[in-house]
Amino acid sequence: MNPQGKPVGWLALIVLTLVWGTTFPFIKIAVNSIGFAWYVALRFSLASLILAPIAVLKKRRELLDSVKYGAVLGILFFGGITLQGLGMEYTAASNAGFITGLSVVMVYAIEVLLGREKPSIRLSTAVLLSVAGLYLLSASDTIHFNIGDLIVLAGAVFWALQVIAVGTYSRQASLIPLLFYEGFFTALGGLTLAVPTGIPAASSLMAAAYAIAYLAVFCTIVANTLQLYGQRFVKNVDAALIYLLEPVFAALFSHLILGEEMGLRRLAGAAAIVGAMAVSSTRQPSKH
Repeated sequence: MNPQGKPVGWLALIVLTLVWGTTFPFIKIAVNSIGFAWYVALRFSLASLILAPIAVLKKRRELLDSVKYGAVLGILFFGGITLQGLGMEYTAASNAGFITGLSVVMVYAIEVLLGREKPSIRLSTAVLLSVAGLYLLSASDTIHFNIGDLIVLAGAVFWALQVIAVGTYSRQASLIPLLFYEGFFTALGGLTLAVPTGIPAASSLMAAAYAIAYLAVFCTIVANTLQLYGQRFVKNVDAALIYLLEPVFAALFSHLILGEEMGLRRLAGAAAIVGAMAVSSTRQPSKH
C-alpha cells in the first residue's frame, strides 16, 4: 500500500460519503415511482451502458482478470442495494441512511475474526453506542423494530462484506473494468427481479427518470470510482471509519430534499452513532 497515496485516498472516501449521503432521498423517489426491483435494474443498467465504451478500450487481459472480482462485488452490491431499496418502501430515508451506517460495525467485527484488528474496549463501546443509536432511530414506543429497518439492516451485512472485498480486489484489478463488471452484475441481478413484475407505466418511469439518472451517474459511476480508488490506499478499518460520515449526510439531505424531521429521539440516535465513530477513531493502531 502506497503511503503517499493515503491522503488522496482519504479525501476520495470523504467525498464518497458526501455523495452517498445524497442517495437516500433519490432512492426513495425512485422506489416510490417504479418499485425497488426496477430501480435497481435501471440504475445499474444505465451506469453499465455509460461505462461499456470506456471498458472495452482496456486491454483484453485486464478485462478477463477483472471478471471474477467484479462478479463478487456485483453480487454483494446487488444484495445490499436490493435489500436497502426494498426496506425503504417501509421506512424513512433518514432511517435507512443511519442503519446502513451500522455496516461499519460489521466491518470491524469481521476484521477482528480475520485477525486484522484486535478487539478492544474502544471497539466494544462503539458497538454499544451504534446499537443504542439504531434503537433510538428505528424503534417505536415498544421494543419492536420496523420491518423496513430490519430489511435495511440485512442489507448492511452485504455492504460490510462489499467494503472488505473492495479493499482486496481494488489492489488486484484494473479500476475501470472492475467498476464496469460491478455495475453489470448488479444490473443482471436487478433485471432478474424486475422483468417478471412487468414494465412500469410510462408516467411512473418519467417520474423516476431524473432520480435514476442522478443515481446512475453520480451515486454509481462517480461514487464507486471513488470507493475503488480510495480503498487502494486506505485500510478497510480506516475506510469503515470514514464511511460513518454517511449517515450524517443522509439525514441532512433527507431533511433538505424530503422535508423529513429528525425529532429529539432521532437526533439522540444520530448523536450515538456519530459518537461511535468518535470512539472508534481513537482506537490504538493495529500492531499487525
